[in-house]
Amino acid sequence: MLMYLIKANVVLVVLFGFYQLISAGDTFFKWRRLSLLTIYVLSLLLPAIDLSVLVNETAPLGNILPRMAYNLPEVTVQPTHDTFDWQQLAIWLYTGVALALLLRVFWQVVVVCRLAQRSERATLHGTAVCLLTGDYSPFSFFRWIFVNPDDKTPSQVQQILAHEQTHVAQWHSADALLSQLFVAAFWFNPVAWLMRLQVRNNLEYLADRSVINGGTDKKAYQYHLLAVAYRTNVATITNNFNVLPLKKRIKMMNKQTSNPLARFKYLLFVPLVIALLAMNSTAMRANVQKKVVKANKTTKKSGANDKVYVVVEQMPSFPGGDSALLKYLFENIKYPMSALKAQKQGRVMVRFTVEKDGAITNVKVARSVTPSLDAEAVRAIKSMPKWSPGKQGGEFVRVKYNVPVTFRLK
Repeated sequence: MLMYLIKANVVLVVLFGFYQLISAGDTFFKWRRLSLLTIYVLSLLLPAIDLSVLVNETAPLGNILPRMAYNLPEVTVQPTHDTFDWQQLAIWLYTGVALALLLRVFWQVVVVCRLAQRSERATLHGTAVCLLTGDYSPFSFFRWIFVNPDDKTPSQVQQILAHEQTHVAQWHSADALLSQLFVAAFWFNPVAWLMRLQVRNNLEYLADRSVINGGTDKKAYQYHLLAVAYRTNVATITNNFNVLPLKKRIKMMNKQTSNPLARFKYLLFVPLVIALLAMNSTAMRANVQKKVVKANKTTKKSGANDKVYVVVEQMPSFPGGDSALLKYLFENIKYPMSALKAQKQGRVMVRFTVEKDGAITNVKVARSVTPSLDAEAVRAIKSMPKWSPGKQGGEFVRVKYNVPVTFRLK
């Protein structure tokens, strides 16, 4: 999950950075919208696409270890007073902020729905609207349009309705809601917040263009925007008539339309996406090949004599002897915070093989307690340095061991 989040954020940063580079200064608002929505989708999909399945992962499997093995002295692990799971803290922090932001979005939806239920309905210029009674800025949310016509001229009401009808007809609320949800999921990434701003501004550019193209006087419309610039917005998830920054909106309305041929620059996203997909697949393929090579090396190590001994003439030894081994395990095995909170304890039996070169392989749980305790014991065993290999008849041989690790609560 952590790796997926990292990859998703990398894709988000790269694609949005490229979007900023190619979209700067143009008036292709529909292409901008499509690009922003595509970035959201690709950020979620690309990290999950695994083309490494096309690679042959078949590797020779080693012989199944016999049940019997030499038992090492038992290691007892108890929680210490300074035990603190920073990773768990980070998970709780991320989850807590994400849930808070999601609840905020949910509450805003509730506020808008309640306002729609309480509001009087009317038909203005042929459009069904919810009448606002407070000093709120006009806005829309999916199929609802909210406006207070009392302090506005008929032409201003017509401008507002033309603006908000564009939001409704083109389902702009879906874009706004998606950008909010992305901020909740990727709140720690500044790019997610910048994208939300870009999405909201671009939706207003689209609506403004629709109003101007409909025959509304440009200057009158801009003065109208300035007149309602400081009114209260009901919620950030809605499409507000006076969403800031107005300076950029007015500048964009006055900007000359970009050359239609320039829109083909957005097709440059295609090779960039292919490159990101190739990088992700290459990384996955390298990981798969690494596993295959490791498996093949293990098989080669066994060679003609792949027998795994229990007792040999010269047993393998940990650097520094058994006392050093016990010290190493005692210092490196930590009581998992999740198991400590759940009051879990017990005796985990871990089985491993000391290879002919002293490497530690085939680390497995022979007796399980809980996933967290099992994983911690396996992690510590796998991280052991090379041993002095065992000998039988003057030749280096493979020897298997059991090490019991007892997790005991105080």
